[in-house]
Amino acid sequence: MAVQYKKEVIRGQALVIFMGFAAAMVALFLVAFNSGQVTNSKMRAMNAADAAAYSGAVWQARTLNFEAYMNRAMVVNEVTIAQSVSLRSWTSYLDRFVTNVNYITRFVPYLGAATSAVQRVISGIDTAVQRALPIADIAMRGLNLIEHQVGQVGLNAVGTAVAQDLALNVARLNGAELSPANVGLFLNNERKWLGFTQTYSKSSGPGGREGRTRIRQVTLDSRDGFTTARDWKAGLWPVFELRKQGGTDLINFDSWKGLDSAELRTSWNFVKGRWDTRVPLGWGGAQSYSPNSKSQVGRHGNINEWSNQDGRLANSEANGKNSKNIKTEFQGYRDLKDLKKPPYQPKDPYKLPFSVEVVIKKEAIPVAGTALKANAALIDGSKLSADPNFGGSGVYALATACVSFERPYRSPRQDGKEEYPSLFNPYWRASLATDGKDARMIVDASKGLISIPNLLGGDSTCG
Repeated sequence: MAVQYKKEVIRGQALVIFMGFAAAMVALFLVAFNSGQVTNSKMRAMNAADAAAYSGAVWQARTLNFEAYMNRAMVVNEVTIAQSVSLRSWTSYLDRFVTNVNYITRFVPYLGAATSAVQRVISGIDTAVQRALPIADIAMRGLNLIEHQVGQVGLNAVGTAVAQDLALNVARLNGAELSPANVGLFLNNERKWLGFTQTYSKSSGPGGREGRTRIRQVTLDSRDGFTTARDWKAGLWPVFELRKQGGTDLINFDSWKGLDSAELRTSWNFVKGRWDTRVPLGWGGAQSYSPNSKSQVGRHGNINEWSNQDGRLANSEANGKNSKNIKTEFQGYRDLKDLKKPPYQPKDPYKLPFSVEVVIKKEAIPVAGTALKANAALIDGSKLSADPNFGGSGVYALATACVSFERPYRSPRQDGKEEYPSLFNPYWRASLATDGKDARMIVDASKGLISIPNLLGGDSTCG
């Protein structure tokens, strides 16, 4: 009986040791499981933060591209007005030219009947053009107003707010929420967004000067050949020469004026170096004007002999016709949006960061908790808890995306020149970037931590 009793005691001790070992193993498995869940949640938070920041930056990039399209649309509208003025000037000139020819040929049998018929047709066309096209001019000016005030100013004002709301929705779809630090991050994003572009107007350029010079030059460079110059010469020197001059110019920022005229020249004077006889054959003009620039001439085409009699008649025709046919005055260029202080240097890139921090709250992380607060005892007597230590209300992740200007892949400029950032070409794109020091300091401050800028690493890849 004594031997049997001893065996039973030994078996009981082994069971106790096994149960203690099993409890420790279960605790270790719980720690491993919970650590894996927390790590998995951290990865989810990082992915959610990247997706949220990238989505907000994509919206801002598309907003800048839309503003660029609005600038291009305003250029198109201005070119359309210039084409309208050109056509009205040319038909006015052609009507006067045919009318003058008909004064001479109407007494010639057969030929007079033909020229009179042509004159009536051209006169009818000119009348229709002079009445219809100014309406199109007014429509183009209205579109410019809408494109700037609504398409640029209105959309730009809510750019960061919409991006932040989009980031919030994307974070939620990825199982996360925006952290309280986003109050400070939003203000920082808004500050950088509002400082990225500005409105250029009559007095917003350098030193309070004209700020619309660039879009004016872009428009003038965008004119077609008919609008730019309508001039030629033909004849037999030194016997005679027939000279036609014409073109449409933007005078200051106030008036599109088109002038056309023709002159017959005879008898070249070798002593004085000029034609002795000059006879105006036809003249015409039109403009969409402002009273400040109505009587100015400008440059029209390549010849520009508007001080001659035919040129003076054309200018008088342009000034008189518009006071009769156009019921509203030309309002000039609308204001436009462009980058603040354009760089014009490749080494001075324009980049816009957008930062977001997300949190996955600990209640949303499926960990194996210990309801009885049971801890595993290690060999050295310390306790090992299965509950994860979040160090706060959950796991956090900060991400930054960058909006930058970049031409499409394998699509360089045809002239081979450097493409500088601007709001005239829609080449703005978003990409992920490293976090900046300012975003990290805002996040740390929201958690009551002290940031040491020198220990935060290098600058963000977003500049």
